[in-house]
Amino acid sequence: CVSDDSQIDVVLNDDDEETSIYGFVKKLQSEGKVRHIGFSTHGSAETIMRMINSEKFDYVNIHKHYFGDYHGEGTPDTLGGYGNEACVKRALELDMGVFNISPFDKGGKLYRPSAAVAKAIGPQLSPIAFAALHSWKTQGMHTVSVGFARSSDLDEVIEAAKIYANDKERATMLLKGAEERLEKLAIDTLGKDWYEKGLLNVPSFYEKSSDGMALGHILWLHNCMTAYGM
Repeated sequence: CVSDDSQIDVVLNDDDEETSIYGFVKKLQSEGKVRHIGFSTHGSAETIMRMINSEKFDYVNIHKHYFGDYHGEGTPDTLGGYGNEACVKRALELDMGVFNISPFDKGGKLYRPSAAVAKAIGPQLSPIAFAALHSWKTQGMHTVSVGFARSSDLDEVIEAAKIYANDKERATMLLKGAEERLEKLAIDTLGKDWYEKGLLNVPSFYEKSSDGMALGHILWLHNCMTAYGM
């Protein structure tokens, strides 16, 4: 798990096989004990992009959800946007595996959705099935994590997997409709200008001007409550 700049500097700048973490794992790989090397993160979007662009890793565990990217939302992505979407796109360009961390809990507590979210997604998809399909089809991610307390908690994810595998046209139609209704809900409540630009150019919590506060994250939580009743 690599989340802040000091950790990244250690991982990316120290390849000494005898003393570095990365060098140690590479040695295990050369011995056939490790097949793939990846990283997990709760860092800013800019930090994650640095790790991906190093091209030292085969996969990334990352938050990228329809309703926001948890720790990454409202943080600069180095490409003029905010959040983790650009990081996911870059990882896919480099043929990395992309694992979506907690799309149903940190992605909006969708096992207990607000009435506004459930209504906007519509009767043909559960919020959990929507989040899984959004990860696989809209974002192009490969894997989603599922926390469950009983076997029936997997039903909605399996439902989404069946739709994705067996009826791609229906998957596209259901996703497009739900995403359009959710976007309209956000624009109607937040205003189009804020919806599109409100989290751009917010200083990172690493920058002095933010005084160490995750301003983008705070504004994102405001959006979740105001637009979606979360």
